[in-house]
Amino acid sequence: MDPPDFAKNMINFNRLLEGENRESTHPDDAAHWYAVYADLVGFKQQLLGEVKGHIGQAPETTVELAGYDIPFLEAELGRLRSGKEFWAARRDAGE
Repeated sequence: MDPPDFAKNMINFNRLLEGENRESTHPDDAAHWYAVYADLVGFKQQLLGEVKGHIGQAPETTVELAGYDIPFLEAELGRLRSGKEFWAARRDAGE
């Protein structure tokens, strides 16, 4: 059985966000996408903190959360931080 499409997309850490065009040089796009990525980074950081905190509250969840969820969220954060850095550079360059 093949994994569903959403699962394939989840592990594609090079994927762009819906509607994102990294070829754009319009200054408004850089500001917009920087804000979008900043929001997502903040949200995922909060989510990661909650997951880590939950392990202490329910030790039976350690294997599932620490073995699967936390590594995935950390990888996802890396992808989002890269996008944020990309658009920050574009924004700061005036593109």
